[in-house]
Amino acid sequence: MRRVQMAKTPLVGVFAAAVWLLLATVPASADDDGLARFKKSIEPQIPAGTLTYKSSKALGDEGFALQDVVITPPPSDSNKGEKPQPINVKTITVESLDFDSIDKQQPPLYAKIKFDGVTGTNAGGFDVKQMAGLDSISADFGINYELDPDDKTFTLKRLELNLNGLGKLETSFVVDNVKADDAAKLDEAMNDASLKTADLTYDDHSLLAKAIPIAAAMQGSDPKALIAMAIAMLDGARADQSKATQKAIDSLVAFVEDYQKPKGPLHITLNPPDKVSSAQLADAKTADEYVKLLGIEVSYAGTRTSTPAAVPAADDKKGGDTLQKKK
Repeated sequence: MRRVQMAKTPLVGVFAAAVWLLLATVPASADDDGLARFKKSIEPQIPAGTLTYKSSKALGDEGFALQDVVITPPPSDSNKGEKPQPINVKTITVESLDFDSIDKQQPPLYAKIKFDGVTGTNAGGFDVKQMAGLDSISADFGINYELDPDDKTFTLKRLELNLNGLGKLETSFVVDNVKADDAAKLDEAMNDASLKTADLTYDDHSLLAKAIPIAAAMQGSDPKALIAMAIAMLDGARADQSKATQKAIDSLVAFVEDYQKPKGPLHITLNPPDKVSSAQLADAKTADEYVKLLGIEVSYAGTRTSTPAAVPAADDKKGGDTLQKKK
């Protein structure tokens, strides 16, 4: 099923660029408050015209707030020659930021940053006119993380994206064996790191009800056919799997069936029983293998109404290791 086409400036890219603007650094004095340190160490490094704001204030030694902000991302390689669309932000609040690491030209070990009132036709990186038939949108985005260099543990305490009136996504996770300098070599970091826990919740308010019909029309189809295709794909992964895996997939199916008015949030948790390497994940072939490796649980208040294909579950007494093949 083809995904709805997003804006040319992707969601993560928009906020990554904004965070980058706040973290670009040169040495600063440890005696200054958070706003003074921002003005001395970060603001001079921001390209002219990229970030403007009407007012600002300090929030203790490590924080500051900027009001009525306009962020104009620099042109990317994919859209050279096109005029970048500015992003309006009512308030950027930096509650805490590891200026000590920044002063040493190192990635911050912790940060707590919030973007409130991100507005525009491409707010949050979504082309909302194309995706949801809206002329504009207001979004809020926040991130709170900490890296313990001694324990080599990275904790994303909270990452939240709220598309006001449409939907809200929240996630958190803990990853072990992460070093402070891993930001410069992400490929190696992925090979060495192991997921400890993760949690994701999506609470849909009206986004799916608006987006699914538009996505179907773009494919020359209708919502009913698109939903049927999604369910068929999920049931394809469901066949011959353990009861636990089938239950998780049925929860996903129920959420998809209720796209017009979900009966509550979709909640996914990951609690791997053992350390999981990227090689193990790459070798996994079935839904059972992913569920067992990552300790996946899916919960949703609704119940699927469609009848899955008449395929028995794997022998759970054997833990689903030996899958029953259809004869």
